[in-house]
Amino acid sequence: MDIGIIESYSNGFLEIVPESDYWQIVAIHINGHAYCPTPRLYRSEKVALAKAAQIYDWLADREGEISDRVYYCSELKLILWQQTKLS
Repeated sequence: MDIGIIESYSNGFLEIVPESDYWQIVAIHINGHAYCPTPRLYRSEKVALAKAAQIYDWLADREGEISDRVYYCSELKLILWQQTKLS
């Protein structure tokens, strides 16, 4: 059984899991928040991690504009759901 990967990135981390022969981004973690993107399958671990890094960078650039809700990222063509910060 394959397990997911949590990789440190910048000031947060990226979380992906295998789905058969593909990989899915589970969450992007930044400043205590988790953002879950539209479910998509990627052909390799490397491609999924690269896409997750793009999402992280997009979020980091808009950090001051983000609050608890759903976001559409037109540049990456996906929806992000923000999870509440745990204290």
